[in-house]
Amino acid sequence: MDYVFKKPARKVTRVFLHCSASDRPEHDSAAVIDAWHKANGWAGIGYHFFIRKDGTLEIGRDLEKTPAAQGGHNTATIAICLHGLEIDKFTEAQFVTLRTLCGQIDDAYGGTVTFHGHREVSARACPVFIYRDVLKLDGEGYLRQPSVSEGTVPLTGRDFGTLEVLLSSAAVLKLGSKGDLVRDLQAALKRLGYFPGKIDGDFGPLTEVAVLAFQAANHLETDGKFGSLSREALAAARPRQLPLGRSFASLGDLATAGSRIAKASRNNIAVGAILSGGGLATMIDDVTGQADIIQRLFEQHGLAAGAVILAAGAFVAWQSWKAGQARVQDHQSGKTL
Repeated sequence: MDYVFKKPARKVTRVFLHCSASDRPEHDSAAVIDAWHKANGWAGIGYHFFIRKDGTLEIGRDLEKTPAAQGGHNTATIAICLHGLEIDKFTEAQFVTLRTLCGQIDDAYGGTVTFHGHREVSARACPVFIYRDVLKLDGEGYLRQPSVSEGTVPLTGRDFGTLEVLLSSAAVLKLGSKGDLVRDLQAALKRLGYFPGKIDGDFGPLTEVAVLAFQAANHLETDGKFGSLSREALAAARPRQLPLGRSFASLGDLATAGSRIAKASRNNIAVGAILSGGGLATMIDDVTGQADIIQRLFEQHGLAAGAVILAAGAFVAWQSWKAGQARVQDHQSGKTL
C-alpha cells in the first residue's frame, strides 16, 4: 500500500518496535492482533502500525491515541509491530518497510525522535531481531541514515537513501547543482533540523541557506558550498539545537537586528494603521495625532472616499502583520539564519 506518515497533534518523542511472538501465517494481520488485544480487555489493537511478512504495512491504532504496548512507557510514543517470533524468519521485505516508515517518521520530526526496542523498557526479549542494526541507530537511538522520502511512498520494495554515497563523494555541491547527491544532502539537512526546501535534488536558494546555517552552527567557513569540511561535520552532526533566544524573538527584535523584511513589515503596519485610524497605531511609538489625521481625511475626501481609504489602510496593516508574523515564525523555527 502507499502511505505517507503525517505526525499527530499529540506530542511524540520516541518510537518503539515490537514483534508479534508468532510466525503462524494465520496470525499475520493487524486484525488478529486487534482481536487478541480486545480479548485482553483493551479498546483495540495497541500498536499504530503492523508489518506483515511480505512487507505490507497495515494501520492499527489511531496515531492521535496513545498506544497500549509498552506498559508504563506509552506516553508520547508511536508503536510499530512486525509479525514474527524467530529471528531467522523475519523477512527483508519487512525490514525495508520498517526502515522506510521510520525514515518518514524521522523526517516528520526533523530527526528529534529516538527509536527503541520494547526490550529496553521490559524484561521481554522483544523484538527478537537486531533492530539497532536494521535501522542503523546510534547509541542514543537516533537514525544515522536519513530517509529521502518525499510525497507518496510505496512502503513495500523501497529502501533508504544513501548517506554513505554523499559522505564518500568528492563533489562540491553549490547553488545550481542538481542530482541524487543534492537530494541526499537535502534529506540529511532536513533530518538535522535545517530547512532546505523541497527535497527535489535541486540546490536552490533555500538549500543554500540551510547549508549556510549548518556551516555556521558547526563553526565552518560560511560560503554556502558543501565540500569536504562540511562532509566531515555532517558525518558527526547531531540534530540542530536552536539558541533559546530564538523562541522569544519579536518583529521588533528582527528589525533591529537588520532584517529588511521585518523592517518593511513594521513600517507598513504603521502606514496602514495611520490610514485606517485603527487601534494598531496606538501600539507604534512614532504614530501620533490619530484624531486629527482621521478628521482631515474625511474633510478632504468625503465620507465614502474616506471609508475606502480607511478600509485600504486596514488591509495593508493586516497583510503586513501577517508577513511579519511569518518572518518571526521562520526565525523561531530555524528556517532562516
